[in-house]
Amino acid sequence: MMTGISVYIFHFSDDGHVTRIPYAKWKRISSGKESVKEFSNAAIRIAHAYILLENKKPAYCPRIEGGVYYFDRSGRIILNEPYYFDLLQDLDEACGGVIDLQHRKKKKQALDKYCWKLNAQQIQAVIDCIW
Repeated sequence: MMTGISVYIFHFSDDGHVTRIPYAKWKRISSGKESVKEFSNAAIRIAHAYILLENKKPAYCPRIEGGVYYFDRSGRIILNEPYYFDLLQDLDEACGGVIDLQHRKKKKQALDKYCWKLNAQQIQAVIDCIW
């Protein structure tokens, strides 16, 4: 019997080491309320693992997403503009509308800057940390 969903946060260092960050701490960091000196002047790769819990224990991980976060010299996250896009514009293109190259270029630049796709070894490292 599944009892809930939880999000586990993992930091991938440049040397490939994976460290779990408590969710409450990540919320403080990502909201700009807490600084992390070791992240000063860096782009940090974070994996968000969505976990289904069974009796408060991890049972299944249906999704892992990667994000890139930028920090200033004091170790505070730089809160950038959201990188969401107009879904109606995407749907209009999909339904035979005119392709807006500026929209696609802007979307690709934002995804390249703020997202990263985990490879098989990185996914396995996250799984190993969970179980």
